[in-house]
Amino acid sequence: MSSEKKKSFVVYGDWAQHLELPQTVSLASNFESPPELPEELIGGLLRAGHKMLVSGSSKAGKSFFLMELCVSIAEGREWMGFPCKQGKVLYVNLEIDPASCIWRFKNIYNAYGIEPLHPDNIEIWNLRGYAIPMDKLVPKLIKRIKGRGFAAVVIDPIYKVITGDENNATDMGAFCNQFDKICTETGCSAIYCHHHSKGAQGAKRAMDRASGSGVFARDPDAHVDIIQLDTPEDLRKSLPDKSVTAWRMEFSLREFKNPQPVDFWFEYPLHRLDDEGVLSSLGAWGSPQSNLLKSSKFTTDGERRDAINSAYEFCKKHPPVTVTDMAEFLDVSERCTRDRLKNMEDEYWTKHGVVGKISDYYD
Repeated sequence: MSSEKKKSFVVYGDWAQHLELPQTVSLASNFESPPELPEELIGGLLRAGHKMLVSGSSKAGKSFFLMELCVSIAEGREWMGFPCKQGKVLYVNLEIDPASCIWRFKNIYNAYGIEPLHPDNIEIWNLRGYAIPMDKLVPKLIKRIKGRGFAAVVIDPIYKVITGDENNATDMGAFCNQFDKICTETGCSAIYCHHHSKGAQGAKRAMDRASGSGVFARDPDAHVDIIQLDTPEDLRKSLPDKSVTAWRMEFSLREFKNPQPVDFWFEYPLHRLDDEGVLSSLGAWGSPQSNLLKSSKFTTDGERRDAINSAYEFCKKHPPVTVTDMAEFLDVSERCTRDRLKNMEDEYWTKHGVVGKISDYYD
């Protein structure tokens, strides 16, 4: 074991040794009148005093994403479609130049088109160039915010303050306990940011994309993962701003039912919801859905369905209708045709290479 790792364990052990543990609680005495749940800081996602991890790939604008959340909490407005309770936020800036950080917040307010009624609800702690290991930072952080009515602390990004080996579950368990310490001793929520591992992430579950040990995804009460969508060429050409990118937000929640994934655009400096459903049929980079779309000249679910229907009606003139004949009509592979038919199994059946339409037999 390295001296740095030993030192980290000593510091954590000292804190744990002096921690007074709570008493046991009788379920029977609390069954009829259970304690009130903490209020929701982010409606349907995060309760007050709980932990949330935001993970994502590079170029996702994660810092802008978190700054937008800070503004939404400070002003008591929606963030990516989720209502936020108004409160004070400390943004711990570990990566951005201090002047740039202020300008980013200012640009976000301007892009939202809202008057900054409560900018005093956002405090910034600029630690670029002053980052110290998390076990050293937390006591200073607690001292700075305790008793000052903060609703949340946002730490961006955590790779700057990680102690130990991020691929080691024991090390990361001790590291993540530092966020519990923040929540327990201050009563505010801890929101922190981490990056994806290298390579395409589309084939992975959302909770498996964060770099390092799986502890990162299992530990927080709410895990919000953002991944880039593979946008077809014709869609990119149709966008007025060619720098715009498409993304999807997926959830792993402990306190709430997981919401449906949320699609959005990153239009500098804001992330904007895809209210028109343009992105709903797209897959993430490296996902099977994305690979299927790449092999097709059709770009939307509706167009692919229309194409299958047209191919079936044409081939029906010379029965039996086969996957081979439909693939030839569509000018795609038989495997691609089978995948599309499987996505329309409520309308079509296939058996031994022959295709039939369910309604033809039950009309």
